[in-house]
Amino acid sequence: MHTPAPGHPARPVAFLGAFETTLLPSYDTDVADLTGHATRWRDDVGVLLDAGVRTVRWSLRWHRLEPEPGVFDWAEADETLGHLHEVGIDPIVDLVHHTSYPGWLSDGFRDPGFGAAYLRYAEAVARRYPWLRSYTLFNEPFATLFLSGHEALWPPYDRGMEGFRRLLANVLPALCDASQCWADLLPEARHVWVDTAEHHAGAPRDAEYAALANDRRHVALDLVLQHDLDPERPFLRQLLADGGQRLLQLPRARVDVLGLDYYCHSEWWYDGAAHAPSPYPVGFRAIARQYWERYGLPLMLSETNIRGLPTDRASWLRYMLEQYEAAVAEGIPLEGFCWFPTVDSSDWDSLLARAGGRRDPVGVLSLGARGERVATSFTAAWAAAAAGTPAAELPAYRFQEPCSTQLSGLLPQLGHWPWQDPPPGDAVPSVPVPSVPVHTTPVSSEPVQPSIGSPAEEGAAMPVDQARPDLVVLSHLRWGWVWQRPQHLVSRFAGYRAAAGARTWFVEEPMSGDVTEPEIRSVQQGPVTQVWLVVPRRPGQPDFLGFDAEPAEGYGEMLAGWLEDQGVSAPVDVLLYSPMALDVAEALQPARLGYDVMDDLASFLNAPEGLRLRQRRALAEADVVFAGGRSLHAGVTPHRPDAHLFPSGVEAGHYEASRLLREPRERRVAGYVGVIDERIDLELLGRLAAELPDWTLRIVGPVTKIDPAALPQAENLEFPGMAAYDELPQVMAGFDVALMPFALNEATRAISPTKTLEYLAAGLPVVSTRVPDVVADYDGVVHLADDAAEFAAACRHVVEHSRADRDRRLRPIQERHEWDAIASAMYALFDADGARAGAVAQGALA
Repeated sequence: MHTPAPGHPARPVAFLGAFETTLLPSYDTDVADLTGHATRWRDDVGVLLDAGVRTVRWSLRWHRLEPEPGVFDWAEADETLGHLHEVGIDPIVDLVHHTSYPGWLSDGFRDPGFGAAYLRYAEAVARRYPWLRSYTLFNEPFATLFLSGHEALWPPYDRGMEGFRRLLANVLPALCDASQCWADLLPEARHVWVDTAEHHAGAPRDAEYAALANDRRHVALDLVLQHDLDPERPFLRQLLADGGQRLLQLPRARVDVLGLDYYCHSEWWYDGAAHAPSPYPVGFRAIARQYWERYGLPLMLSETNIRGLPTDRASWLRYMLEQYEAAVAEGIPLEGFCWFPTVDSSDWDSLLARAGGRRDPVGVLSLGARGERVATSFTAAWAAAAAGTPAAELPAYRFQEPCSTQLSGLLPQLGHWPWQDPPPGDAVPSVPVPSVPVHTTPVSSEPVQPSIGSPAEEGAAMPVDQARPDLVVLSHLRWGWVWQRPQHLVSRFAGYRAAAGARTWFVEEPMSGDVTEPEIRSVQQGPVTQVWLVVPRRPGQPDFLGFDAEPAEGYGEMLAGWLEDQGVSAPVDVLLYSPMALDVAEALQPARLGYDVMDDLASFLNAPEGLRLRQRRALAEADVVFAGGRSLHAGVTPHRPDAHLFPSGVEAGHYEASRLLREPRERRVAGYVGVIDERIDLELLGRLAAELPDWTLRIVGPVTKIDPAALPQAENLEFPGMAAYDELPQVMAGFDVALMPFALNEATRAISPTKTLEYLAAGLPVVSTRVPDVVADYDGVVHLADDAAEFAAACRHVVEHSRADRDRRLRPIQERHEWDAIASAMYALFDADGARAGAVAQGALA
């Protein structure tokens, strides 16, 4: 045990900078791209220089640096590290930050080739930059591998003790070898081991679990240091029993400084349920003492932040700096204070499963709508602290919601603060948003922990219910096709279920294939498992079949058996998107059946016989019914009066990136993005091309259910095909005006076009035919026209409109229609207690 030396002389706190760069593997996009840091890094570094900060945690983007195995592109790293060296900033180089590994490691941390690839990369960096003085070989090993291997929240979505042990065994040996390599090549440089600084406590009945969790938090570091490997330790005993014995034989790694990442949720309290933040926190000072006494290594506060308003962040800074100063005064050797990150992050609310460009308000500098860096009251407080102002002289703003509730347990530690109201411009009235309370009840020695460690886990405000079964979604749309309402909602539902230890299965219509008998196939798509039935191909049989197709008879029974083979415990919850799948749903004997009416499918071209009758059955039998638009809702309520209206929404942040990508062009472009089928007025498009000969009409999307030969032809009319969801901001950046050229027919009578909000979020003026839901919901925001001449005149008119004025009129609409809020409220209604939550949730979003 190492005892602090009281009365350690005070010295200025050394502040560090940091920038978030984590890769979202499914999208090949990282946070540095989403926040603009990848291109604005010189200016971002300049902020640190201006504040007198001379050390920065700097992540190398391995996923960009080694695009092919063994082929390194050093251009970016040479430029960035060279600049830091030149201006006198000392980088603590971070080699792997969370899931930031190359795409060719297709199974991530579980990939058999990970160890050799990582060691090759680590050695190449050490040889390339022998002047480095500090490094982190692998950021947050415990938190990263636990979330990826035990909780199935990050790729590769492994689960349980077996999954966690598998990732530890695949990563830690390579990490130890890399440590020896760097110690040999850069003997004077210091290895800064960075991981989450946790503390678990609980009521007497949960003391045993708290002890296990406290033991578990140390496992990765203890294994690489060969520290206190007593096989009777609570968690280590479980790991060894699961086959982890060879982890006891790792070569000892070199660790010079222990970086502690501490957030409000780093402390957990158990009283039959799990609470984070803890209502009884001990504080960073006490936790730093624990780590110092255990390891005897110099320490660093390597990460802290809080998701909140600028004044909330300023007060959290004061609290953390006060804790840091108190620890140093007790003789605990702290060597640096890092607010992480210096610029707002992005998309941590999606558990790295979705790249939407959604701002995460945690940075020293806030992100503006166009990616500009915005200084706030917190920026001023941070700059003062970095310049040497002690905690007692920093502002003590009263916390605002939701921070005031989250941090209520801290108030006993803050009784001496001279509290003050936030400045008038920073005071925001709270807005109640319906959600499901978070309940994570330990049901075994390994309860679910949806929050642990770094900014990723701090703030995904998700409803979580420990008791929910697996969710099976039956959809007529395929997961990898156009990203529409089912994908937006189900991807979020899957995150909620995963946090509660349950899985989500997205079951599609059957396909014809080269098989001798029907077989079910699946592929993992982030937290969602995509499932479909392949039936033997017959002469004249189409490739894609309906749920009711004769060759697919028995799909429901086959699916039930297959799910059982996957370890799915009955009963499951089922969400229906096509009434033609009702028989499949019934074969699963669902605990709860939901029906999301996203289209009037019976009005579509080539609609299957019996669809309308099955829709009546689905409406009658479903436990809860949703409608995706006002006209749909009006058509459903005569048969289901308690149906809930949830018009489709938007990921505003995803499309706002389009504004930054737009470039001047000589020729105007009017564009459409979406499915091209019988709902599009092809005659209108042909005539519009003639009315706008000096413009280009770009119609982006797949052609389905209609003959491609029926598409109008003109020199200024383009049909480039389908674009992936993550490509849409770039596609829309190529438009000057967005089109919604819908035919006014039976198929469009009840549609509520999702693209309306997407176009507007991208900053585009919109011209549409008079689709009823567009007229009802977007009057004054979308320009309406009836024929080609009016469309052409409208395009020439609206292209000159003020975007600021349009944004002002859009804002109150957009705030009601974010997919996150919609998914949360729908999930509350789908929950077994949803009937009680229904009135509240419905009132917020109707």
